[in-house]
Amino acid sequence: MLQAIREKAQGWIAWAIVILITIPFALWGIQEYLGVGGEPEVAVVSGDKITQRMLDERTRDFRENLRQSLGDNISPDFFDDARLKAQVLDAMIEEAVLGKSAQAWNLRTSDAQARALISSIPGFQRNGQFDQDVYDAAVRNRGMSRAGFEQRVRQDMSLTQLRSGVRDTAFVTSTDLGTRIRLRDQTRALSYVRIPAAAYLDQISVTQEELRSYYETNLDRYRTPERVKLSYLLLDAAKLRGKLDVGDDVLQQYFQDHRSEFVGREERAMRHILVAVSSGASDDDVAKAKQKADGLVEQIRGGADFAALAKDNSDDPGSAANGGDLGWVERGMMVPAFEEAGFVLPKDGVSDPVRTEFGFHIIQVTDIRGGSDAGFDDMRDQVEKAYRKYEAENLYYDYAERLAETAYENSASLTPAAEALGLQVQTTDWITRDGQLPGDLNVPRVINAAFSDDVLTEGHNSEVIEVAPQRSVVVRVAEHEPAGVKSLDENRLEIEQDFRRAKASETAAQQGAKLLVELQSGARTLAQLASDHAWQINAPGAVGRGQAGVPAEVLAKGFELAPPQEGKAAYAGVVSTDGDYLLIEVSSVQGGDIASLADAERPLVSEQATGQTATAQMRYFTQSLRDRATIEIKPLGE
Repeated sequence: MLQAIREKAQGWIAWAIVILITIPFALWGIQEYLGVGGEPEVAVVSGDKITQRMLDERTRDFRENLRQSLGDNISPDFFDDARLKAQVLDAMIEEAVLGKSAQAWNLRTSDAQARALISSIPGFQRNGQFDQDVYDAAVRNRGMSRAGFEQRVRQDMSLTQLRSGVRDTAFVTSTDLGTRIRLRDQTRALSYVRIPAAAYLDQISVTQEELRSYYETNLDRYRTPERVKLSYLLLDAAKLRGKLDVGDDVLQQYFQDHRSEFVGREERAMRHILVAVSSGASDDDVAKAKQKADGLVEQIRGGADFAALAKDNSDDPGSAANGGDLGWVERGMMVPAFEEAGFVLPKDGVSDPVRTEFGFHIIQVTDIRGGSDAGFDDMRDQVEKAYRKYEAENLYYDYAERLAETAYENSASLTPAAEALGLQVQTTDWITRDGQLPGDLNVPRVINAAFSDDVLTEGHNSEVIEVAPQRSVVVRVAEHEPAGVKSLDENRLEIEQDFRRAKASETAAQQGAKLLVELQSGARTLAQLASDHAWQINAPGAVGRGQAGVPAEVLAKGFELAPPQEGKAAYAGVVSTDGDYLLIEVSSVQGGDIASLADAERPLVSEQATGQTATAQMRYFTQSLRDRATIEIKPLGE
């Protein structure tokens, strides 16, 4: 049969077959080359298509911006593709509807404006100047052409014009500002009592059916997060010091090479009293100054306080107020005569008057450091400690390189790297994505690596991760438990306790609702209820919206209430976060007064109010455009 086909497939029949086959392939190829109909769409905004490729590119850029902004501290949750893509797609839809308006308003960006903005971007500069080669390379690295990038810049600048045009029209009148201050700084006289849910726990009975129904209704409360146990190798320069063999000959050579680290230059803490002698002074003036200086020396040696004498008698304006203190002095800092006298004195010694070009100095040395003549034998322990630290740091980098190579080449186990470097494989307890690691590992990069596809899914060793200066780890997943839900039988005690607390809270709320009716009708007062039930009444008095020490639920509900009518309090009830029921009384309301603002605060408040109004105005404007646009969003990934 095949032979028959071969014999027939000659001449015009063969050519006809080739043409019939070629036409669809040719058309398909051209279509693909032109990009017509080949890309899936994720949204269509008033006829403008947002393709999967466009979304992927913008998501990649957004993710990279997050990495650059947050560095290694970024949480793995930030890189959840579904969440990122949904956020980026929403931003692209907003840009599309705003772009339509920008076109309708004839907002344009000139070439000169676009060039000026691009030239000002630091990432396109070298030595503070725009560099064409840097610019071209940066654009290529983004997977874009220069024309495509510049077109995006123009679009962004047009959108900026539009947004500025909307936001910059916002303003706040003095009446609006007064209203804002009246509400912002409003105070309310509050009182409240707590009806404790715990008081009803003994009244709660539990049936198997109720427990199972509660469990099934609250499954999310009993979900267990994904978790892992990690095996890891810790490379620490400090622990490498003990691996070094150290001999006296090596230490002596290190001592000679680094002698200045062990024997510092001598420094002396000094203070002085200056009896000034002006240049060209007569012999009588010099003699009087010398006589005064001798008298001061005699007083000091007789027990007088040096600092007090300096404050009263020294002619040096820079040190007299500090008791003559000159701080730490090295050789070469003072004039020769002063230095020669000061560096031969013992600690606490006082010199005779020393003549310099400034007059007569009385010098005291209060402390001495450095300048030791100690030899190697005296400093051996310090030298060995410093040598081990120095060599361990050098050894660390060699070990780190070998660790990276061995862990990569044997990616299914840490044992070869441990044996090669003399390290110990350690194991963590169970950890989750937002859990705490042992101190040596507790940095975000380790968590990110542990839950990465390469380590968690593929089962490979991680790369070498620096967790502190000269301290690194390599981790791998030893055990893995996916997220799940605890069964009722596994967690019966906790579930039953939760059920009882929930029912007790419901009972407290029912009791509170009945009492609230009595309060609102005027049949009882809050003080009477508190007295009848032996509840403590809390009366913080006039409080603001952010008052510390008052439960957030009380503040929120208390400020929701309409102001009380004259002579009659307003009441509300709310369940607290811990399940108790709170009865709240508002007896009076006092609005804030703009006149009470300080002069310096008024423009700041006005600016803040204008900014809030501008943001709201932009939000309303954008939403109105979205409401009028035809937006079709398709399922992501399809």
